[in-house]
Amino acid sequence: MAKEEPIMDGPKRMQNELKLMMGYKELKQVQLLEAEKDNIFKWFALLMPNTPPYDKGAFKLEVDFPKEYPFRPPRLHINTKIYHPNVNERGQVCLPILETEHWIPTSRMDTIFNVLLATINDPQPENPYSLDIASQFQNDPKKFYSTAEAWVARYSDRRPTDQELAKIARRKKKAAMR
Repeated sequence: MAKEEPIMDGPKRMQNELKLMMGYKELKQVQLLEAEKDNIFKWFALLMPNTPPYDKGAFKLEVDFPKEYPFRPPRLHINTKIYHPNVNERGQVCLPILETEHWIPTSRMDTIFNVLLATINDPQPENPYSLDIASQFQNDPKKFYSTAEAWVARYSDRRPTDQELAKIARRKKKAAMR
C-alpha cells in the first residue's frame, strides 16, 4: 500500500505553484508573475488578454491568498480600470470557481488564471458584477465595445513586447542568482 502524502500547507503549496507558474510557457496572457517581496501570500502579474477590445492593453493583477489557503480561495483584483461586466469598480472579478461554495482545495492557480482569462476574453453577462455593463454587452454590443476600447486606450498599461519580457526575465534571473 502506497504511503499517503501529507496535505501541503499554504506557504509550501504556494511556493510550488508559483515556481510551476513562473515556468509555465502556455499561459502567455499572464506575464511578469511574481510574489511580493517577503510575502508569498500576495502575487502580482500582468494580464495580456488576446481578444478585442482588451488585446490592445495590459492589466495589473493582484492575487491575495488567505492564510487558510488552499482551504479557502484566493481573491483576485485587477488594479487597472477595465470596462467589463464581470469586473467591478474596485477590480474584483466575478468568477464562480473562487466563490466559497464552489471552491475546491485541489484547484491550482494555472486553472484559476485560465478561467480568469477565459472570462476577460469572453465576458459572461449571465454572471455579472455590473448589471448595466452586462445589459449593454447583450443589448448594444457596438456601444459596449466602443466604450471598452476607449477605457483600454485611456487606462490600460502598454503591452510589453516579447523582447522586453525576455529582457525583464533575464534581469530577474540574474538578480535571483546574487
